[in-house]
Amino acid sequence: MSNEIYANVEFDNDNVEDLYTNYEIINSHDSRSKTKDVFTKSRPLATNPGTESSERRSTRDAAVCLGLLCVLLLSGIIGLFVYYNGVMGSSEENILVYKTNSSAEQDQLQTKYKTMTKDRDQLQVERDDLQAKLSVVEQDTQQGWRYYKSSFYLTSTEKKTWEGSREDCLSRGADLVVINSREEYVFIHGLNKETFWIGLTDRVEEGIWKWVDSTALTTGYWGKEQPNNQNGMEEDCAARWSDLSTTDNGWHDAPCNELHFWICEKTAFL
Repeated sequence: MSNEIYANVEFDNDNVEDLYTNYEIINSHDSRSKTKDVFTKSRPLATNPGTESSERRSTRDAAVCLGLLCVLLLSGIIGLFVYYNGVMGSSEENILVYKTNSSAEQDQLQTKYKTMTKDRDQLQVERDDLQAKLSVVEQDTQQGWRYYKSSFYLTSTEKKTWEGSREDCLSRGADLVVINSREEYVFIHGLNKETFWIGLTDRVEEGIWKWVDSTALTTGYWGKEQPNNQNGMEEDCAARWSDLSTTDNGWHDAPCNELHFWICEKTAFL
């Protein structure tokens, strides 16, 4: 059977030659490929001069940028430091000014407080004094005294000598009326239509008329031909006369021992 198989096999010499030829070609191709790959792997890459210059320039630019960033950062830090110092210095200065102003204002307030306290105490004293004066005014008014320009006037309801009239006024803390102006005389003239003593006399020195407060007479409202010592009598005391008397010529001299009404005067506020 084997013989039969081999007998049946026929070799084609041309085909065998072709196979050997193809095999050698393939082997040769593979050998060149391997050799090429080996040379390719072992051979170093060529360096491109343009690429190397670009890389150096990029590195340099990066370094410059980094340096600029460092400078900017340092400048920012310095700026913040200066600003912080300025703010702190300004704040400390403002605090010092505020403390100084506050101290000055506090001193001013204390001064004002002391002044106001003093004024308050003074006002309280003045209030108490005014209340006391008003109380006196009320009492005097109830006793018949009349108020006019800081003085009280009281008209008597009886008659006495000039000296007796003055003693009565002194006992009341007053004196016979002293007339210092025409306005006051007009007021006095309307208090009593009767004859009444006034605080004027020349008993110390004849012809020299003085008021009971020792001031000299400067303006008198004497009646016609007054004073005259009528009928040779000593008429050393003055009175406002009722007969035909006016606010311009109502005074007469009269004997001091005659009996007449009188008017007392005292200062309202001492």
